[in-house]
Amino acid sequence: MTTIGIIDDHEVVLKGVSNIFNGNEAFHVLFAINNLTEATQALEKETPHVLFLDINIKGDDGLEALKGLKKKYNDMKIIMLTSFEETALVKTAIRNGTDGYLLKDAGENDFIAAIESILKGEQYIQKSVQDLMLKEAMGQKKELGYIPKLTRREKEILQLIIDEKTTQEIAETLFLSISTIETHRMNLISKLGVKNVAGLVKLTLERGLLKE
Repeated sequence: MTTIGIIDDHEVVLKGVSNIFNGNEAFHVLFAINNLTEATQALEKETPHVLFLDINIKGDDGLEALKGLKKKYNDMKIIMLTSFEETALVKTAIRNGTDGYLLKDAGENDFIAAIESILKGEQYIQKSVQDLMLKEAMGQKKELGYIPKLTRREKEILQLIIDEKTTQEIAETLFLSISTIETHRMNLISKLGVKNVAGLVKLTLERGLLKE
């Protein structure tokens, strides 16, 4: 029997996904929790074979949580569960170690297929998302609808980048090493799905990322 864990901050999603597996004797839902703190405690008590993890959980960044969970629970398979199709998010999820990427409006067959694939050691990306990645590779881009949550430090560095400060100046202003600033800058580029600092500045100004 395959055990399931679900972390999502929408009760309707928790119930909907749970219902998919509750009616199938091959699966057992260990928990369906709407916040990361309680879910972390549940994982320490019993680890499921497969965890469905929302990208945005009541302000917590599921993509960041993914990295920590994969390190701590090597054998647990994780499928990111989200409403967002943005390819930048898929790429970040893959880079952070996800085993699958599934949209919340996926059908029951998709959920079962995803689990079957990842338990065989394969990676599962929902077909509609794969199609989107292919279109992007061919030069057809979709407007970004989701912006990952930025930390206070990331916002500080982003503001200094917008102010045209050099890496050396940013390091001196924040009393950090140059290598630390470089790491933060590369993380921001990756997190926001842009190619370089110019793209970072453009997206920040277009979306008002520092006005929050």
